[in-house]
Amino acid sequence: MTFRPGVLGAHDSVKGFRVVASDGRAGRVSWASYAPGESYLVVTLGVRRKHHVVPASTVTCVGDGEVQVVLSRPQIGQLHDVAHPDAPVEGRTLAQAMAAFWRAADVPQTGGM
Repeated sequence: MTFRPGVLGAHDSVKGFRVVASDGRAGRVSWASYAPGESYLVVTLGVRRKHHVVPASTVTCVGDGEVQVVLSRPQIGQLHDVAHPDAPVEGRTLAQAMAAFWRAADVPQTGGM
């Protein structure tokens, strides 16, 4: 769960950036963690303003106020949600977020995310 090397470029924060999924605009980054091995985004979606935890390793490109991810909008909507964007995502919550990611991505778990 780490940003891919070089994907952040000169950006030290992506908070407030638009999130573009593989099938179009998906929401905004409300919070981000940059801790090595534990990096993630909290993406706020839709009218109901649900906050979903998106692993940083899904980010493919950052630029012009946008964060592009490999997931589709429905896949992001299936990811673990938190009550508040800056709520701690650790321990059991982090494990739940990762399990939701693997289900949404529909790929075998290989670790090293």
